[in-house]
Amino acid sequence: MAGRTDNTVVIDAPMSLVWAMTNDVSSWPSLFSEYESAQILERDGDRVVFRLTMHPDEQGRRWTWISERVGDPATRTVQAQRIETGPFEYMRIRWTYRDVDGGVEMRWEQDFAMKPDAPVDDTAMTDRINTNSTVQMARIKGLVERAARAHADRRSEPMTEIRLDGKRALVTGGSRGIGRAIALTLADAGATVIACYQRDSEAAAALDRELKTRGGEAVRADVTSPDDVADLLARCGQTLGGLDLVVNNAGAMSHVPFADLEPAEWQRMIDTNLTSIYLVCRQALPMLADGSAIVNIGSGLATVGMPARTHYTASKAGVIGMTRSLCKELGGRGIRVNTISPGIVETDLLSRVPDEQRAQYARLSALGRLGRPDDIADVVLFLASDLARYVTGVDLRVDGGI
Repeated sequence: MAGRTDNTVVIDAPMSLVWAMTNDVSSWPSLFSEYESAQILERDGDRVVFRLTMHPDEQGRRWTWISERVGDPATRTVQAQRIETGPFEYMRIRWTYRDVDGGVEMRWEQDFAMKPDAPVDDTAMTDRINTNSTVQMARIKGLVERAARAHADRRSEPMTEIRLDGKRALVTGGSRGIGRAIALTLADAGATVIACYQRDSEAAAALDRELKTRGGEAVRADVTSPDDVADLLARCGQTLGGLDLVVNNAGAMSHVPFADLEPAEWQRMIDTNLTSIYLVCRQALPMLADGSAIVNIGSGLATVGMPARTHYTASKAGVIGMTRSLCKELGGRGIRVNTISPGIVETDLLSRVPDEQRAQYARLSALGRLGRPDDIADVVLFLASDLARYVTGVDLRVDGGI
């Protein structure tokens, strides 16, 4: 006897957003509460092979397996199967998406059979999958609808239109969160944008599709690699002919007590958050037109500090110092260099935080809410524009008044 489950949820959000968020496997640890990590092993077009690792169980065991997933954006369907089957004889999953009244219906159909020596039989596993699917679908619905509301709220707010028609921009770390919002905001304002990302993902592919409709593109580059940065800036030169704006957004964060902080992790933070800016700015310098702008994304923690974040805050404090010196060195050409230091912003990392803790974070802000990626993107737009023509060398805190 085989097992079969069939579960659906309706998500009140645009199809493009539902598809992009739920098919970006690398971000699944933020989307699903059960996964600790998702490692991409192979990617070939719409086919991806990946390893999923669950959070430790009561005995401290971490269950892990490899799966294959093939998506068809044209029909909005996905076929998936476990390659490492573990206790299953087989496990096949079909995801389908369709527009319905009230949003997008997302459906999961799972066909499977348990091995004779598995700890549970087909019936017990069917009950377990049905129970967990209800929990995970509710969580996904909440996260995607929250992202959709944030975008709708931003677009409904009246604001003076800032245009960057004819401007050429590079945005690093652009596939998700703040970087994605910056890239699309600049493109919507008329700039031609090249955004880079470190790893292939559905989010990166979705960004590339959106930027191409606006004359730009998303390309893969590791901004901690001098060779990758050289290739990235060569691509900007060939495609754009020069640059008027560089936004250094690529970054990383980790939580390690100082006594446990190994040199490799210290170096990773410095390389990702600070050295990458040096590499990008140095390669971009010959391409920057007089009167251009550089915007570095820092952190509000840089001047405050936080336990177990010494390596992170040190790297971000270095961004402020670099900004102050570089603005003086490039000011003769009219090139402005500024830092934006965000507060607590709704990103993939924050989606893993329990709702109660998120509410506590929101109360820290004088405005009583968490920041949104578009809140940061709009400030980048201002600093890139002629409205900020006499603003340089600043560390601008965008934190809602924490």
